[in-house]
Amino acid sequence: MDKDAERKIGLIHSLAGLALGIFSGRYLDGPNFNLLNVLLLGFVVSYPLMLLSKRLFNLSEKEFGLKDWLAKGYFLFFVVWIVVWTFLYNLR
Repeated sequence: MDKDAERKIGLIHSLAGLALGIFSGRYLDGPNFNLLNVLLLGFVVSYPLMLLSKRLFNLSEKEFGLKDWLAKGYFLFFVVWIVVWTFLYNLR
């Protein structure tokens, strides 16, 4: 996989993390989550982005497997989501 596709995949996941961070920080007042619940929720919400990335960039399972997605997509999604959520949650 070339660097341009990696950057675009990172951007897609970061923007999705930003959107989910804004949504969860502004509108969700649900029960408190522990770390495992937050990790699993992020995994479930961002997993379709892996499938979208594979289709957009015509990547095979060998080029963009689960391990690659965790490093190049999910991590960026999760970090941006948690930072934005924390910031907006504390502004309330």
